[in-house]
Amino acid sequence: MRLVRKPSLWSDLIARLLFALLWTAFFVVASYMAWHRWEAISGFLIAVLTICNLIAAGLIADVIVRFARTVGHAEPIVEIDHDVLRYGDSADVHLLELHPESIAEIGMKLVGECWSKSMTDVSEYRRTVRAYSRCYEEELIRMTPAPNEPLNPTVKLQLPKSPPSEGVCWKLVVDSRLRRGGVIEHPFPLRVREAIA
Repeated sequence: MRLVRKPSLWSDLIARLLFALLWTAFFVVASYMAWHRWEAISGFLIAVLTICNLIAAGLIADVIVRFARTVGHAEPIVEIDHDVLRYGDSADVHLLELHPESIAEIGMKLVGECWSKSMTDVSEYRRTVRAYSRCYEEELIRMTPAPNEPLNPTVKLQLPKSPPSEGVCWKLVVDSRLRRGGVIEHPFPLRVREAIA
């Protein structure tokens, strides 16, 4: 069974593009309006607009680089022999990367993410912080691809016998370190059910 990457590379790229366009449009219009009232605005406001316009240029450059990476580096194919896993199950996972020419190193991890709660209690001051973080991580494979040869390894995945925390979302994360710099993470969600007593 082939696993599907969520979110897809293209939806992530489109979200970044929309944010970059909104940011750029807002500060270009603000700069245009400030240009016509140049004498009336302060030096501080000019500095803030200049910094925001530089950030806008960086956001656009980032989207262009990510677009080039998305076009030049297709997502890997991940297949698993079980549709639904239970705690304690093992499964064979097949990783297929047909074009590893742009990849310096590739790895795959089993990751469990959950909500964690931390509390601070000092005399009358109380603070509770909830954060979504990794509560389980196990590296399944890490390798350097041979030039012009597709990657085709199969590895054994072993789920823990019990959940490390409540409400864990499981996924396989394939991370590719590119030769030209940068790392692309490809998350593939897994379906895991509690054991029936």
